Amino acid sequence: MPKISYVFPSMRQPEGVFRGGLLSRWREAPRLGCSFVEIPANFIKHPKEEEATGLGMCQMLTDEAIYHLYTPTDKIPQDLRYILHTEPSFAHQDANGVKHPAADLQWHNSSWVKKFCDMLIGISERLGMQASVIEIHPGSNRAVMMRDIAVAMKNIQEIYGGHFGDGYPKVVLENRNVSNIEEGRQLREFWMALQNHTPEICDTCGIVLDLSVLFNVARRKGDSYEAYLDAVPAEGVKGIHVHTLHGAPSLEDAVPWSIAFEKVKAIPHDFFINPEIHHPNRVGQTIAFCEDMLNK
Repeated sequence: MPKISYVFPSMRQPEGVFRGGLLSRWREAPRLGCSFVEIPANFIKHPKEEEATGLGMCQMLTDEAIYHLYTPTDKIPQDLRYILHTEPSFAHQDANGVKHPAADLQWHNSSWVKKFCDMLIGISERLGMQASVIEIHPGSNRAVMMRDIAVAMKNIQEIYGGHFGDGYPKVVLENRNVSNIEEGRQLREFWMALQNHTPEICDTCGIVLDLSVLFNVARRKGDSYEAYLDAVPAEGVKGIHVHTLHGAPSLEDAVPWSIAFEKVKAIPHDFFINPEIHHPNRVGQTIAFCEDMLNK
């Protein structure tokens, strides 16, 4: 029976704290049975972050920006583990009301990937420990091929993991609506690219499947959600995101959760579930929902 680990999702931090650190999230995690906490590793995404760092919207973080946005940890609990949730590539509006296009994720550009890794290393150095999992997103740059993302994942493992010397983190790709990898078929093609071009990382790298995002893509395109789920290779799924518009899921949702969880139950190895909720008092409710669906 595969082991399932839960993640305490990233929450908005108190005013003036920006992205915070590990401990404020970890205080809640064990109480809810969560083995990981999630830490945001976006580029600049808010006007107040622009003001604090002097960087423009959607720009990659500098060391100085990391110093301002994250809180260090003095004494890290021995069992604390965390996931870095990196730039999802959304458009953002600045303090002047100007909308800036989504960040360009250049997985085909090795120099850009190195700079991206340096940013992640800087965040983890500030937090005080290495991440166990790094989540990336496909972006919408049409020059990026599936092979490019596979190679970039291997490079992230080697550059980031090599810096800390404590073993390589898992690197997982999250499907995103209106991106290069949004449909079930594209997720299958990505897993095949990983197997063909970087087979040595397939045990540790793969897909983190956002079930409701996949549903929204199917609905937007007039396609079958069940067919999308069938196309996703269960052996390539390392994690799951569960939410309804970042709120607690319910059997009353449009998402057919019973069908979705049949896919989850087919995953043949250990994996994590992130109840990606924006309301702290709904995380436990979502974990209970997942447990109930898994036991049906």
